[in-house]
Parts: sequence; C-alpha cells; structure tokens
Amino acid sequence: MEEPQDKACRIIEVAQKRFGQYGFEKTTINDIASDLKMSKGSLYYYFPDKEHIYIAVIQKEHDLFIHMVNEKIALLSDPSEMIREYVHVRLAYFRSFLNLSKFRHDNYWELHAIMRERWAIFKVQEETLIIDILKLGVEKEYFEIKNIPEISELLLDTIRGLSIAFIKNNEIFYLEASQYDLLVKKIDLLLDVFIKSLKK
Repeated sequence: MEEPQDKACRIIEVAQKRFGQYGFEKTTINDIASDLKMSKGSLYYYFPDKEHIYIAVIQKEHDLFIHMVNEKIALLSDPSEMIREYVHVRLAYFRSFLNLSKFRHDNYWELHAIMRERWAIFKVQEETLIIDILKLGVEKEYFEIKNIPEISELLLDTIRGLSIAFIKNNEIFYLEASQYDLLVKKIDLLLDVFIKSLKK
C-alpha cells in the first residue's frame, strides 16, 4: 500500500504535468483527481484545494532550482561565473514557473495572494545564496563591496524587474521563445555591467 507521503508526492507530480500543459486557471481539482484515478474526496485528504497543490508544485520546482544552482556553482571557482550561472538557472526557473501558471494578466493579484508567503521564503533563500557568492568574491579579492546584502538585493530586484517587464503587456503570463532569448540577452548585458562594477 502506498504511504501517505508517497501519495502526496504522486499528486504533486501529476498536478505538475497538468499545470504545465494547461496552466493554473484551466486546471481543476477534478482534472487532477481524474489523472490520478482517485476520487475528489480522497484528493482533499492530502490537499484542501487546488491552490495548495499549486503551492506544493512551485515549492518542488524551487527546491530543484536551488539544488541545481548549488550543484553548478560548486563546480566553479570564479565568483563572477557563479553569479552568471545562478542567473541563467534562475531565468530557466522563471520560464518554467510561467508555464505552470499561464495566468491571465488581470488575475495576477489572485496568484500573488496565493503565493505571497512562499515567495517571501524564496526571496530569503535567493538573497542568502547571492550573499554567499559575493562574500566569497570579496574573500578571494575578486570583488570590492562595502554593503554585500544591499548589492545582493539590488541584483535580484533588477533581474525580477527586467523579467516582469517582458510579460507585463502579455495577456497571459507566458514567454515566447523569441521573448525569452531577448530577455537572456538583456540580462547578460546587465551582468557584464554589474560584475565589472564589483571587480577591483
């Protein structure tokens, strides 16, 4: 018999595929239950509603993102390259998040309300990661930085701002391949300027 924790993981896995194909809005709790071949009542035993399943899916995606970043930067010695690697993995995560939500622009605040607490946790995790890279850069004398937390926050806010700018005029929060390529190009240019400003 399947353990409750394994069942919850299975629900998250199936919901992740459903959200990826149809987005948050077009996915119903009935859809997820049907994909799992279980009753809606049984599904409610593990998650109270679709929103909580969605949060669990995003949590899984973000945990994978943090794991991937840590794995990739562990192979690098240059803090500048660590920053670039972090940003590129983050952009891929951002695109994956948009694909899972496919939220209409006018319903953004509903998503924001659902995710507010989770995003606050993500922000702290990301700031900690960038702060550690910048500290390493200072220790290795690659960078000269007076206020590391402030610079970390500035980098993250700028990346978020650029990313949001690319979808703010879209009816649905989604990035076409050409938009994504242009976003990567602009952020690479930003990183060139940012990293140059930090170097001794």
